[in-house]
This record gives sequence, C-alpha cells and structure tokens, in this order.
Amino acid sequence: MTKKILITGFNALTVGSARSPLNIATSAKVLPIVLKEAGYDVIQKPIVPGEDVSQYDKVIVYVFGPNSLSARYCYGAMYTIIKRPDAIISIDDWQTKDSLSGFGTFSRGHWRIWKKFSQAGNNVEKRYWNEAQDYKKEIEDLVDHFAFKEWPHDLLIPAYDGGRYEALGLKAKNILNWDPSPFTDSYKTQPKNLFDTDVLTPDYEKQTEWIMASLLNKSSFVKRLTVEWPIKSFGNIKLDQPRLKEHELYQEYKKSWGILSPPHYHTLEGSGWWRVRYKMVHDANSILVGDIGETSLFGKAYEKTVNGIEAYFKRYGMQGLTRLRDEQKIDFKNKIWTKEKCIKFFKDYIQ
Repeated sequence: MTKKILITGFNALTVGSARSPLNIATSAKVLPIVLKEAGYDVIQKPIVPGEDVSQYDKVIVYVFGPNSLSARYCYGAMYTIIKRPDAIISIDDWQTKDSLSGFGTFSRGHWRIWKKFSQAGNNVEKRYWNEAQDYKKEIEDLVDHFAFKEWPHDLLIPAYDGGRYEALGLKAKNILNWDPSPFTDSYKTQPKNLFDTDVLTPDYEKQTEWIMASLLNKSSFVKRLTVEWPIKSFGNIKLDQPRLKEHELYQEYKKSWGILSPPHYHTLEGSGWWRVRYKMVHDANSILVGDIGETSLFGKAYEKTVNGIEAYFKRYGMQGLTRLRDEQKIDFKNKIWTKEKCIKFFKDYIQ
C-alpha cells in the first residue's frame, strides 16, 4: 500500500495554498514533487485543530516564526506536532534567528499567541483560533519548548552536503540535510511563452557586467567590492531597483558573465544553506561570485573574487572567462545531489 505523507506548516506557502508573485523556488514547493516522484501519496494542506492526523504514515511540519503575520496556519501546525510526536520538522526560511526569536516572543507572553489584533489595530488573521482553544495549554507548552529547548524531532533542512548546520542556531534531536537542486528549474517556466528559456546566450554575446539581485538591501555587500565592470541591481524596491520574477531574472543571468551572490549571516559561517541562485547561474552558463566563507563549500572554482575574475579577463579574454565558468560547472555538478540520490534519500529515510 502506498504510504500517505502529510505536509503542512505555519504559512500559506508551506500548506500549498500560496502563489508566489515572483515565482520564487523554495524547498517547500520542491519537496512534494520529490516525494511524489519517490512514489508516495502526498497531501499538502492546512490542518484544523481537532482533525485526525493519525491517518498519515509520516507527517512533515514546516516551522516558521509564529509571531509573523504570515504564520496564519500556526495553530493547526502546532496541533499537528502535538498529536504527532514523531513529526518531522522542516524549515523553509533562511532567517532562522527570526523564527527562533518568534517562539521566544510568544513564550515570554502567552497572551501574544492568542491576540487577534496587532498594535496597529489590524486583524492578524490567524486561522482556526476557535478550534485551537481546546488545545490551548498544549500549544503554549510547545511554544515554550521550541523557544528555549532542543526540539525533540528530526529537523529536515534544505542544505548542501558538508555544511556547518549548527551555524543556523537551531538545536534538534537530529539534523538532516537534503538538496533540492536536481528538482529545481521553475525559473525555466514562464507564462505566455514570451521567450525561449532553453536558449542560452552565446559566450561572445554575454556582457562583461555583474548582476546583483536581492529583495533585501545588500548595499553594504556591494560597497565592499571594488569592480571595473558595471553592476546591474535588481530586487529592492526601496532602492528603486526593478523587481523581477525569477524567470525574468534568469534571462538577465543568461546575458551576463558575472553574478554576485550576497551571503546570509549564517552562510558566512559555512552553514551550507541551499540557494536556488547557484543552480540558476549554472544553468545560465555564467560565473558566480560571493563570500568565500559560503562559496568555498563548492570547491576552488568558487573561491575567485570579483577582482580576480576581472583581471583574468584582462589577461586571457573571453577564453579565460569560459575556462572559469566551466570549472565552476564541474565543481557544482560534483557537489549537488542527483535526482536519483534525492529520491533514494527519502525512500531510505521514510520507511
């Protein structure tokens, strides 16, 4: 009989009911695809407190800062963890400090768990408040535990092999990583067939420029760089930068030789957190440069600096860039999981 796996979580994305306006690839989107390909019956949905969750062979709950306005399904997710102590906990947001501190905020004042309006008077719109009242004490106890103690669950994280996972700042009974890379190509899908996503820009047409894309303000990272090539920036509205959908950004990557990858605070410490940017740059036939504290995880070809790459171009021309790009592609292929490895991991894990 086919095993049934429930995937649920704190926010709309992790319960499968959200549409990303920017078409951003996330591990919570990829995981159901992988599990279905592995032969499991996958149900991704919000859970109402009181619902029977014993019917599922395995349960995966995506945890998120419960104090976030987007954590609208946290009551049902926490109820699921309470009723299924064997639940696998997963995370999808790289801002792990915020998620952990969110539990701390709620633990220091349980009334915050149940408030219906923000300080500004806005409805926080957490779903199933009434149904959760029957499990009020259990939910408050769970918040306290997740805030300050080791999580008594397996913690499944999207991360590359060899990372320092403790840099995420989360403590769990067991931390396991999986690599979504082989199932990640949503940026190649775009509406209305505006362009052919499979056509790559010839090397002789690629621009010697840097592409810098981030929804957050990463200007401090850019200011530390001394570059000769121009930098085209995307993503941050407050800095008046164009905000592109992921498939549109992929088109920009294909046109350019250099892609900048600003680090997260824990990737600087080698956390190994999975990022779709690496796969996008690989597929775009471009060169990625970031902080060596993060990029060295992939190999020597990823330890080049912007100055080193620009100097290499001055000395060797386009052939030099092609050589560097091809070296990165080899290192990347050697690092990431294959589809077969990904499926085998979950088949071995979910027995």
